[in-house]
Amino acid sequence: GHDYPGVQEQLDRDSVLERLRPLLENPDKPKVGQHIKYDMNVLANYGIHVEGVTFDTMLESYVYNSVATRHDMDSLARTYLDYTTIKFEEVAGKGAKQLTFDQVPLEQAAPYAAEDADITLRLHDHLWPLLKKQKGPASVFTDIEMPLVPVLSRIERTGVRIDSKMRMAERLVELEEQACEIAGRPFNMASPKQIGQIFFEELNLPVIAKTPKGAPSTAESVLQELADQGHELPSLILQHRGLAKLRSTYTDKLPTMINPDTGRVHTS
Repeated sequence: GHDYPGVQEQLDRDSVLERLRPLLENPDKPKVGQHIKYDMNVLANYGIHVEGVTFDTMLESYVYNSVATRHDMDSLARTYLDYTTIKFEEVAGKGAKQLTFDQVPLEQAAPYAAEDADITLRLHDHLWPLLKKQKGPASVFTDIEMPLVPVLSRIERTGVRIDSKMRMAERLVELEEQACEIAGRPFNMASPKQIGQIFFEELNLPVIAKTPKGAPSTAESVLQELADQGHELPSLILQHRGLAKLRSTYTDKLPTMINPDTGRVHTS
């Protein structure tokens, strides 16, 4: 699939995938990969459903030493094989000038890709004997981590349907109007100072707790206790805070992450 001026003739991708399909889809042929879920998802895009996934060197590393900070191939090769791998940036470049892999010259792409396969197998040959000596962690790996790989792959590929028309702005405005009506005047629902003035000076609500500086607190726990006592305004403010958080964190951002081909958001 490499495509650039002067590129050599290559085997047809679809023909190669069809020749590999019986091996990749055979559950009796064990497979080992580094973060193999990623490769399973890529191949699934081409209608190949990998079976026989038995080992993942990233997961072997994690279960063997979960407190390590990094479990990527480059780090594992340095740690366990004392080997420095070819970095992607070395063949594709960096930043705005970075090439997509199909633009990388074959004489650089082939050693880079072959090294990935070689290092993965070498890491497995090193890590698995260490891990299987530890009965508990080895059981976690074989009975929990590896069986979850195809499950998580399916979850990621299925994705989550998002209602891109869902809007919370109308409900937030309704809550603001109700709160201002109860307070008897407009106020900023995000201002603890204004809320405190209305609660404790104008409406004479009970002071539940105080800040370190001695002012009446309007923390969420205080609002919740006042709401539990039957006061309507704290309840409205809690609802408003919750919806505003949902809106800023999710509903305004998730629609921009929808995959145009599936209409869903896909985790990774």
